[in-house]
Amino acid sequence: MNKKNFFVELLIEEIPARFQTTAIENFSKIFCEEFLKNRIQFDDIRTCITPRRMVFSANIDEEISEFVEEKKGPQNSAPKEVIEQFLKSANVSREQCTEKIINNKAFIFVNIRHEKRKTEDLLGNIVKNVIFALPWQKSMHWGDHSFNFVRPLRNILCLFDEKLVNVDMINEINLCSKNYTFGHRFMANKKIFVNNVNDYIEKMREAFVIVDQNERKKIILDECNNIESKEKNLKVDITKDLLEEVVGLVEYPVVMIGNISEKFMRLPSEVITTTMQSHQRYFPTNIGNKLAPYFVFVANNITADKGKAIKAGNERVLSARLSDALFFFENDLTTPLERHLDDLKKIAFNEKLGTVYDRTLRIRDLCELLYDEISKNNVGNEQLMLPKNSKELLKRAALLAKCDLATGMVCEFTELQGIMGAHYASFQGESVEVCDIIRNQYKMVDDLYSPLCALYSMADKIDVITSLFAIGKAPTGSKDPFALRRAAIGIVKIITKYEMNIDLRKIIEKTFERLQKDSKENMDPNTVDNVITFIMDRLRVVLKEFGIEHDVINSVMVVPQDIQSIQKKAKILDISFKSEVGKQIISIYRRARNIVQGNSGTLVDESLFSEKEETALFIEIKDFEKTMIELENSELNIVDKFEEKLKRSLKTEKAMSEFFANVLVNADDKRIQQNRIGILARFVAIFNRFLPEIANF
Repeated sequence: MNKKNFFVELLIEEIPARFQTTAIENFSKIFCEEFLKNRIQFDDIRTCITPRRMVFSANIDEEISEFVEEKKGPQNSAPKEVIEQFLKSANVSREQCTEKIINNKAFIFVNIRHEKRKTEDLLGNIVKNVIFALPWQKSMHWGDHSFNFVRPLRNILCLFDEKLVNVDMINEINLCSKNYTFGHRFMANKKIFVNNVNDYIEKMREAFVIVDQNERKKIILDECNNIESKEKNLKVDITKDLLEEVVGLVEYPVVMIGNISEKFMRLPSEVITTTMQSHQRYFPTNIGNKLAPYFVFVANNITADKGKAIKAGNERVLSARLSDALFFFENDLTTPLERHLDDLKKIAFNEKLGTVYDRTLRIRDLCELLYDEISKNNVGNEQLMLPKNSKELLKRAALLAKCDLATGMVCEFTELQGIMGAHYASFQGESVEVCDIIRNQYKMVDDLYSPLCALYSMADKIDVITSLFAIGKAPTGSKDPFALRRAAIGIVKIITKYEMNIDLRKIIEKTFERLQKDSKENMDPNTVDNVITFIMDRLRVVLKEFGIEHDVINSVMVVPQDIQSIQKKAKILDISFKSEVGKQIISIYRRARNIVQGNSGTLVDESLFSEKEETALFIEIKDFEKTMIELENSELNIVDKFEEKLKRSLKTEKAMSEFFANVLVNADDKRIQQNRIGILARFVAIFNRFLPEIANF
């Protein structure tokens, strides 16, 4: 069937950049859903978005073919009113309906014939439906209108086969569709009449609007490359998120470079880049590994003076912000970081848990406890090679870690907490290790590169989880305002990354005891158990990320033990039972368990053996049991014992398979039958006793 171009543009007040990617995806998706619902064939979809407009284009059929729709109604036993309502909605009589049996219930069905229709007759309502259905993270209404949208909707351009499509929103926002739009707000704010999507794209370009977001992105990247080629060794620092945001801020990107006064270059580089990226949406520049005194920004228009005034204005704004930062920086340096400890008494952590000062002391003591536990239980662990003075370094870092929260710089630039503390600590002569701990305290666990940083991070996370659980602030459902799930996953990842042998329950018990001692509030007596359960549930998540099978995770977590042992055992079990022998032994164990169910007796009379496979299996089982006892009493650690037991259990597969293949368990002679069940019961009992993980697989 012949297809014609359908095209719509919504002209809107500034759409926030962070909404645009999701918005244009939904715009296209909802249009496609409407087309499918109305049996309109379509192809060649094209979508674009700018800060002020959303565009959808597709080639669609001129006509919708005649078709028959089968509509399902209520059960034939439904109340009369329900059936009549269905008949009325379908505009049919009861005699025109049929009945079909579904799951032993009779339902009413009707076939509705739809005549051939012109597509253009439906498009106005389709556009309205799409506008009403568009979801937004935040929306507003304007004037006296009750209609909600992300920002005020100012114009609807809608064409089909180069003819105006009537989209009537007079009642909602006093607006109807037009065959024109408007150009760039500053450089071409006039009516632009268009015929089709290609005509639209070109005329908008002439009106200083680059409609395609990907083209705007390419222009920005190309211009940044030109700047790099002109300035020797200069590199523009373009992050993906910032680039996407900048693309969503401009309709006609004009890339420029500005200067940073040399006096600001003595600020820590993070202060300058944070000011540029987070506050001004500028791209920093580097020469080698050092921040350069230039910044790249993207303007939204061209001026007669070739951007001189725009450049000067952006330099002036950045200088004002950096002047504030320089003042805070120099002022903060006059006060040693440690002196801010008392200021932390004025910063509340939680009304029931005291101040940040109280939390600082708890974390310091918890760092000491963790260090003692690690030192005692992880001798020879190459992953946890700590300097001799690690305890003092940890305690010192814990004391200073939150002090920058009381500095002028962090009060103004909250994104720099930890980073500024590290800088101030370094300027004031603290060790590299202490500065590293302070700097990395808020980083994701995967980005931590030293055991000392990991230990502090672990102490911080244990304290916050235990504290908030103690006062009833555990996550509920999908709500986790304090990111406790992420903190718990962090604890699990630290333990597994550094292969820590640690008694987590003991640590949490000590933390809870300290909370009870320091707080006048009533604490939940089940806190320790609840926190342990919470962390172990997060272990399941981490094991799943490692690619461990669900059944394996469930089986290894049946036996109470430390996180590191569970993780290692899960990996061993997962590898073993992905092999053919592993799969077979699980199948054999389950078969044997089902046979002996309710027959717990394991006494076996060898004189009743009549098949060689019985004898061979019983010899194998006795050796299996002997080896298991020896391994259980050996000096191997938990994980090594488990691995050796598992290897030995797999060796029973051959004898068990031959037994099941050649021996009839349910023999006619009841004594022989019970004797054979006894052999299997002994096999099952060995697994249940020495490999409970397999018993629960």
